[in-house]
Amino acid sequence: MNPIRSLLLTCVFILSPGVTLNAQDKLIDLYYSGQYQEVVNGSGTMIASGDTAFMTFYLKALSEGQLGQVQEAIHTIQLALQFHPDDQRLNRMLSGQYYEAGDYVQARKGYLELVKRDSTDISSWLKLAEMASFRQRYEEAIEALNQVLVSDSMNLSSLMMMGDILNRHNNSGAVIYYKRAYHLYPENQKAAFALGNWHIQSKEAWKTIPICEQILTIDSTSIKFSKLLGYAYYKTGKPGQAVQWFEYAVALGDSTAFTFKFKGISHYLRTDFGPAIGALEEALRKDSLDAEVHFFLGASLSTIAEMGDAMEHLDRSLELMQPDPSIVSRIYSEQGNIMRLEMKYEEAYSYYETAWETDTTNAMSLYYMASILDNSLHRSKEALVDYQRFIDALDRFPEKQESNQGISIRAIVEDRIVTLKEEQFFRDEQ
Repeated sequence: MNPIRSLLLTCVFILSPGVTLNAQDKLIDLYYSGQYQEVVNGSGTMIASGDTAFMTFYLKALSEGQLGQVQEAIHTIQLALQFHPDDQRLNRMLSGQYYEAGDYVQARKGYLELVKRDSTDISSWLKLAEMASFRQRYEEAIEALNQVLVSDSMNLSSLMMMGDILNRHNNSGAVIYYKRAYHLYPENQKAAFALGNWHIQSKEAWKTIPICEQILTIDSTSIKFSKLLGYAYYKTGKPGQAVQWFEYAVALGDSTAFTFKFKGISHYLRTDFGPAIGALEEALRKDSLDAEVHFFLGASLSTIAEMGDAMEHLDRSLELMQPDPSIVSRIYSEQGNIMRLEMKYEEAYSYYETAWETDTTNAMSLYYMASILDNSLHRSKEALVDYQRFIDALDRFPEKQESNQGISIRAIVEDRIVTLKEEQFFRDEQ
């Protein structure tokens, strides 16, 4: 016999001396066959006839709960408590129905009374934590979760909820709970995703890769972990592997803007501009307000000489983006590159100048300005000024010339300054 059914029958014998076993047995059969409305009707008739047995009320309230009739279940339990005021099963059920109804004030009162009677009541502590978190009373939630972990240090729900609360407050202690949850339950996808996502947020994306790979050996069709793995590879500077996993996620049915965006950017980083354009255009159809998508789409289009469209997307990225000077400067530089390729040198110079004014650590803008004046517009005097400004900028920001490119460009510029000065001397233009 089903153990729960056996328990219900036992309650019939103990708690229902005034009701025939046959009537109670019929209600139990109806309940376990899923005929909840019949249980409600039958038990309601019995209560109206004067039946005050615990089991009659209990089965009626259970069935009303199953039918989503929360207020009716609350009323039934309140009536039952008039005859059985100290029954903790009824008090627990009442608290649960208040919780389902969204009446957290009454639910909290009920669960507090339950934990007052039994401090090891884990399910009640968890409900108190959930309600406190929902009401943004995070200290109260943490206190309740700590009560759970004292009784059960391996409780997954409590570990995850504690991690989520701390993570919401940018508290680095969140990783302790995520790690514990993952190591205790390595096949639990919720714990694995939380830990993997944490590592990416903490700029330790390489730690996310083995977590995703482990889950994907269990569930190879997980879109969520396929795209997380792709993003982890993107963050670790491996756009080839990122493309592979983003494409796999798409093949599984993923159609989110996130996937197409980073698939497109990863293609761009591999200089696969055709696929980059396709993916970024798809991302834009799903989210037309993403500044990064507009920027990389514009940069990709410029490589295939679609200069008009490229400029439109770069302009749009400027309108949408947050005013981070280094990023804004980069966009103006990219627009300068397009104008230079179009041989519109005055306009290109203007964009580079704006890039420099936006971010005065962007010394390369000065180099491009000087190069245009020198090689394209043949205005050597003005070019000398910008070349010298470039050298001065490198001296102010030595980290800008740490790369081999910075060192080699500086050497070229210094040689060019000497040459231009000599030419001006012989032309008597000093």
